[in-house]
Order: sequence, then C-alpha cells, then structure tokens
Amino acid sequence: MHKEMDWFTGLSLHRPILGGELSGSPPTTTHGGAIDMNRLILASALAVALAAPAAALAASNPVATTNVVEISVPQGSLHYAQKTLTARPGVVRINFTNDSSAPHNVSLEHNGEYEFGATLTIRKGATTTFLTLAKGTYHVYSSVGRDEDRGMAATLVVK
Repeated sequence: MHKEMDWFTGLSLHRPILGGELSGSPPTTTHGGAIDMNRLILASALAVALAAPAAALAASNPVATTNVVEISVPQGSLHYAQKTLTARPGVVRINFTNDSSAPHNVSLEHNGEYEFGATLTIRKGATTTFLTLAKGTYHVYSSVGRDEDRGMAATLVVK
C-alpha cells in the first residue's frame, strides 16, 4: 500500500501499487468507508455554503421589491402628474410612464448637484430603473432639453 494526501480534502489516501509507478498504467485509488463519509460531509457543507449566498441574492432581487415609485407624464403635458413621491430607504423600483409623444425621463439629484441616477429617455412608453436610496429628499426632474426649466420636476422623500 502506498499513502498519499488528497489535495482537495487533505485526507490520507491508501492505494495499492497495482499500476502507476511499476507498470506504467494509471494508478487505481481505493477509498475506505471513512474517506467516502468525509467526502460526503465535505460535499454537503460545500453545497450549503454555495446555497446561502444564492438565497440571499434571491431575497435581495430588486425586481421583486415592493418599494415602488410610480411617476408619469400625461399625454400632451410638460409636467409630471405627481409632485411629491415617497419611498423607503433601500432598493427603490422607479416605474416611469410617458404618455406624451415628446421625450422625457426621470432623473434624481441629491444634496444639490449630485446626479444620483436616471431612467431611460422615452417617448410614449414605460421604463423601469432601480436605485439604492438612503433617507433624504431627492429632486426629481427630466434632464431632457429644457424640461426642468419648464417645470417638469417633483420631490421624492425617502424616509
């Protein structure tokens, strides 16, 4: 019998010298019951360790969030239909519907001139974006052309 260390488990393996070094054929490895049980325990622990982050990722899936802000532009309007919006801190789903044929978007500014994020600019349609927001007050506006100067603005309070 020849002893060697398994590189993955760190366990001692015993294999007979039936081939390999003496005959030129590949070595045959045999494992006792204890080695097989250790590998089973290791494989189970590895499966649990890999499943935990996947479960956490699924739980933090932004698509499934109930923290949703709905904002829209009515047909022919140069203003958002909503002037004040509220959300909770964390991942916020922003659903923007533009019923106007003119292009608009939803941009967020925090603490003055800090551009925090924006939706796509769209005409007659809807788009969704996800932002992670902290408590505070955000200036919401359309950054397209002179939209903001013409009054396309609102306030988002995250509390």
